[in-house]
Amino acid sequence: METGGKGRQLLPGSINGKDQMGPGPDWTLVRYANPHYATKFKPMFILFRQTLVTAVAFVFAVTAGQVRAENSFSMVVIDPGHGGSDPGGIRGQIVPEKTVALDTALRLQRLLRGAGLRTVMTRSTDIFVPLSVRSAIADAERDAIFVSIHYNASPRSSAHGIETYSESNRGAVLAARIQQEIIDRVSTENRGIRSAEFYVLRKCRLPAVLVECGFLTNPTEAQLALTTAYREQIAEQIAAGIIEQRQFAFPSLAPTHRSGHLVHKNKKQRKIADL
Repeated sequence: METGGKGRQLLPGSINGKDQMGPGPDWTLVRYANPHYATKFKPMFILFRQTLVTAVAFVFAVTAGQVRAENSFSMVVIDPGHGGSDPGGIRGQIVPEKTVALDTALRLQRLLRGAGLRTVMTRSTDIFVPLSVRSAIADAERDAIFVSIHYNASPRSSAHGIETYSESNRGAVLAARIQQEIIDRVSTENRGIRSAEFYVLRKCRLPAVLVECGFLTNPTEAQLALTTAYREQIAEQIAAGIIEQRQFAFPSLAPTHRSGHLVHKNKKQRKIADL
């Protein structure tokens, strides 16, 4: 979920909303020299630098997992978000997250099985499964990865796009591949790969990711999520990223960087943007 104000999510490569790329042009001087120039080009320059930071983060994450391996895992634990008494999303949301998340996850399961991978579902029907149980299901498996399927929500109906979260450097490698596969085929905003301390990521010993497959509070993306074609395409691209990652070994687990800015917290989960 997006948050605003003090609780906003920080873009990769930023500290308290400020870019880390170093000083740029002196926009004060430009403004006095040519106000129209500053108004027109400053947002473009900031967008370019933010895009560059995201691209560098993606290349770094994928490069870290470029050691070739034959079948680096054989099992995928698929976790459809929410369920039962927990519909997901926010109050007033028309499309229930739990329904489209489950359908997308079941499609992903079918595709992965067709590719020769074994799968375990944390839920396969509309039931409530506590977060601790989801993590326990994952941790009971060996030679596996964990993929949690969600759809996003925001108080701003204009918010849109797809993003993939991880909590460790091993998860970041998988997140980068999945995010890139989705963005290559789905026409939407690339919100990038992000670091977060969701419970199911933080408590999972496996390489783990959480994919936010679009905003159900955005009218356009909500309508897309209701179509089987969109959910099938999302499942296909997630599967493609998983299958590609299987050809590469995961890096050694690095110590988790715990310091960060708390950007979202409720009784179900919390997000941390690393500083």
